[in-house]
Amino acid sequence: MNNLDIVIVTYNSEKWIERCLESMISGKYPLENIHLTFVDNKSQDKTKEIIDQFAKSHYFGSYNAHYLDENIGFGAANNYGVSKSKQKYVLFLNVDTEVEEYSLVELIKDAENSSQDVALWECRQFPYEHPKTYNPVTMEITWASGAACMVRRDLFNEVGMFDDKIFMYAEDVDLSWRFRAHGYKLRYVPKSIIHHYTYESAGQVKPNQFYNSTYNNLMLRYKFGTLKDIVKGYLLYYSLFFNPVPFAKHRRTVLKKMLKSFSDGQRFRSWKRRHKNHSFKPSFLLWDYEIIRDGAFYINTLPEQNPLVSILIRTCGRPAMLREALMSVRNQTYKNIEVVIVEDGPAISKEMINAEFGDLTINYFATEEKVGRCVVGNLAMERASGQYFNFLDDDDVLFADHVEVLSYQLTINPDKKAAYAHAFETPIKVSSKDPYVYEEILHNVQHRQPFNRLVLLHHNYFPIQCVLFSREMFDELGGIDLELEVLEDWDLWLKYALKYDFQYVEKVTSVYRVPAEVSHHHSRQEMFDKYLKIVRDKYAQQQTALPIGAWFEDADHILSRPQTIIYKIKGMTFKTFVFKTRNKLVYYAKKVLK
Repeated sequence: MNNLDIVIVTYNSEKWIERCLESMISGKYPLENIHLTFVDNKSQDKTKEIIDQFAKSHYFGSYNAHYLDENIGFGAANNYGVSKSKQKYVLFLNVDTEVEEYSLVELIKDAENSSQDVALWECRQFPYEHPKTYNPVTMEITWASGAACMVRRDLFNEVGMFDDKIFMYAEDVDLSWRFRAHGYKLRYVPKSIIHHYTYESAGQVKPNQFYNSTYNNLMLRYKFGTLKDIVKGYLLYYSLFFNPVPFAKHRRTVLKKMLKSFSDGQRFRSWKRRHKNHSFKPSFLLWDYEIIRDGAFYINTLPEQNPLVSILIRTCGRPAMLREALMSVRNQTYKNIEVVIVEDGPAISKEMINAEFGDLTINYFATEEKVGRCVVGNLAMERASGQYFNFLDDDDVLFADHVEVLSYQLTINPDKKAAYAHAFETPIKVSSKDPYVYEEILHNVQHRQPFNRLVLLHHNYFPIQCVLFSREMFDELGGIDLELEVLEDWDLWLKYALKYDFQYVEKVTSVYRVPAEVSHHHSRQEMFDKYLKIVRDKYAQQQTALPIGAWFEDADHILSRPQTIIYKIKGMTFKTFVFKTRNKLVYYAKKVLK
């Protein structure tokens, strides 16, 4: 395996050092190939003594420490560490971390398989994964967290290393953007897991983080943005005066930093003046630099049990689209997966599957004659061997942790037979179907709705790929209704949900792709309207079979969320429908009790 430099910056870090080092020793990466470099920013505690006296330091290929006379900041200290090391790859690792057993193995494996234009690889953080989005097919990211990321030394030096003008926070965004401005790519490696103890509790706001990250957002606007971006930055920064934060002298601090920003901004602006030829355009989304996925403080945990999961893909002569769906399955962090692909019609996709996805366990079948999506869906479930099923349309994709998150939720909630998470809805403009060329439209539409039978009886509120469900429900209650031409997934969920509860997971784990320009033909719209009525009528009588307690609970939940009630049922608003239904239940319950 490759030799690897790991640079760790410390500052009053006595409680973290030994746990961080012990986690590396317990890992599967050869210790003689790990070269450690500590850079201490003038700690006042026992950090120096612990580093110097670590009993197992001789286990590593090399072990060096440098103690600075002043605190020069996070980025500058990392630069110093790089100047004192020499390996091709350099991992910047926060001291308040522990590496998973195979973390470094997966990281280097990804780097060795990457193209030469990749400059940086970011690890996945536990328990709180950074919620910025990434491309679930290519695994490319727009910026990487500096808490646990690896760079190629030559490219890191080429772009100018970390900007030492940034003392702390956003130095990683700055480095990422300079890599991209030079034409290099960044990759996310979710199978390389780092436990990062940055928060004592979910949602914790730390003063240094708050003030430095907001100020450096303004500085990055100077460095990479347009005049319009800078003006927006000042408007955002001015709004901080009115933020109710629990920090002493908050307004005075904001005012001092705002006055300082005018001179600092010119120093940052000099980079843009020197690099006028770069076509790189940054993304400023208020205080964020990328679209945020729901689930920032979802507690990620690796499942102890790994039952077989069957990913069920229905396709029909669209191998270019299917390729991306399969790539997102290949990227899954969950290890025990089979893919069941049923092609509606001739075996058009078989050659591509055999040529490109031999590393996946794939059960492929083509019907030869067109039989329809409902028959194909049932065939997929009948051919599957897994304990759990998950449909994935051939034009949708999964984030890398989708199966991991949902299977874990079902193993810790054995009373639930299905689990579903949030999904992005992403409009795309397709310019070519083969090769598959499309443009994703900037989005932040997220399908989010807690489990609620009343809402589900009215409309389907999660795309098909969101749900991982037990094969027990299929064996007991059957599969897709062959009488339906559309809305067959909604009908399936209703059949299952009327008997079993679904576990709701507040995290985005998949992408539901929709056409950017929707042009409904009249006949197609008529078909949807027809089957909408058929499905509603089919379950109308079964509403009364629900336990009274479930109706009360669901009704109260719906009435507390009026912003979601925008639908009508037979001329009345859905809110009115629920209210009247609840009142009737209360009336009859009182009569029974009398």
